[in-house]
Amino acid sequence: MDSQCERDDPNFDSEAPINTKSLDHGKSLDHGKSLDHGKSLEFDDSMTDVETRSLPPHTTDRLIDRLATIHPAAWLAALGALIFTVVFGRLGVQHHRNFGTWAFDMGIYDQSFWLVSRGKSWVTVRGLDFWGHHVNLIAVAFAPFYWLGAGPSFLYVVQAGALGAGAVPTYLLARDRMRNPWLGLVFAVVYLMYAPIQWISWANFHPESLVITPLLFAWWFATQRRWRPFFISIVIAMSAREDAALAVFMMGLVLWLTLWRDAEAGRRDQRMALAAAALGVVWYAVCTRLVIPAFNQGKQPFYIGYFYGNYGSNAVEIAQTIITRPDRVLSDATQPDRLRFYRDLLLPWGGLPLAGLLQLAMALPQTLASVIGLSPYARSIRYQYTAVMIAPIVIASIEGAAWMWRYRIVRRFLVPWLLVCAYVSNVAWSPSPISANQGVWARPTERHEALRTAIDLVPDGVSVAATYSLGPHLSHREQIYDWPNPWVPAYWGNNDTYRLPDPSTIEYIVIDRNHVGPEQQQLLLDLVGPGGEFEVLYDAADVVVGRRSGGSAPISAGDSNP
Repeated sequence: MDSQCERDDPNFDSEAPINTKSLDHGKSLDHGKSLDHGKSLEFDDSMTDVETRSLPPHTTDRLIDRLATIHPAAWLAALGALIFTVVFGRLGVQHHRNFGTWAFDMGIYDQSFWLVSRGKSWVTVRGLDFWGHHVNLIAVAFAPFYWLGAGPSFLYVVQAGALGAGAVPTYLLARDRMRNPWLGLVFAVVYLMYAPIQWISWANFHPESLVITPLLFAWWFATQRRWRPFFISIVIAMSAREDAALAVFMMGLVLWLTLWRDAEAGRRDQRMALAAAALGVVWYAVCTRLVIPAFNQGKQPFYIGYFYGNYGSNAVEIAQTIITRPDRVLSDATQPDRLRFYRDLLLPWGGLPLAGLLQLAMALPQTLASVIGLSPYARSIRYQYTAVMIAPIVIASIEGAAWMWRYRIVRRFLVPWLLVCAYVSNVAWSPSPISANQGVWARPTERHEALRTAIDLVPDGVSVAATYSLGPHLSHREQIYDWPNPWVPAYWGNNDTYRLPDPSTIEYIVIDRNHVGPEQQQLLLDLVGPGGEFEVLYDAADVVVGRRSGGSAPISAGDSNP
């Protein structure tokens, strides 16, 4: 009787960590062709000279000939990416128009990108210099679009497109590793249904959402020994946010270990992997030790103390605590909310990442940061904190599946198991249109007309203080403050009053009373009531717009009753 562990294909080496090289000393096995007998090109535009010369001379004919060779599974993966972009881009645009976005963080990044496009960088929504907040070099690439009037809706569409595009490298990785284009499509579908991906598309805009696809492409290029596009991909990833460099560092180490075990890998390949690891370390050090302090009053990144103050006051103390008190780390890592977090990250992939632990290690720095940090949001799949973890999870899932594919029972049940896990977790945990959580997307209400009227009353260029959901609609200006700033410092800068302006400089206030806390009600009344600093231009549906009047004495927070 045959064992369930018997292989159908004795020539299939599922343990080979990178198995896309030919025996011709580092040349790609198929130059982007499907590994299913080399019949398709599938997304890869590299071609040998012989292939190029064999094509018809006319450019259009050559293009048609190449498109005709693409496998149907590749077309379907690309179609899935497009559908994701349209669906979640549209939901994001509607979410913003229906006042579902917030000053933190849509207002922060929209004002930041607008300022960068005009050669400025002091972000009044956050009270920090843009380059002292995070190092998001990719903002420069958005500048031309902001010259043309781009804003939050554009950011939502770009974010959805970048997230959806991750289905392409996911397809390529799974196609090559599993040696089957249709299995590549299955993994692309699971990626697109992955709840953390869809939540990132909901949670305003964050540059780290742009990290996922470049990291996936980087791994695929590494499997092809195509080091130039590999380094281009990791540079793009690191340009999105500085902590992506930690994932690049881990990717370099994992690649080096993988190549070290690969008899076909040459020393040059191993050197490239180590160079990537070194680049990650250097870039992270430059950002956190030089760039951010230079634009942040010489201080360390704000998030060091804000998120990890329970482990130490600076990076060295935090590292020392982690090393000398592993019992604390273990205790934090096994709390109920952390265990739910691991479940929500891994179960949509059927638990497969646990069979690819080496590749999963690439997510270790960001996972550790989420586990030990003070913010509960960092341990929820509903926010952007999972972004840097996702590419390693996807890669580990594919590697885990390839390793388990040797078993007959796995080959029989893997595809339905993956699709069931993806579907059930999507319905239960995601914000997709088919999920139980679809109500998180903001919808039209009767008050929205009053909110839009209030926004239209504010001239361009004037200084404004606005409540949380109105800020992102007024952020294309040098001075936009998140209420109750600047009267009462709240989430400003490094929890200080550095560059907090005199309240008398604020020309307009735009307030949704539903977003004014009890402790600030009296302050608002003093500002817009009889004898207050602001003349009321509009007051309807609990929305008030005030314009500074000329004769009233300024009110400070201390002058108003609590």
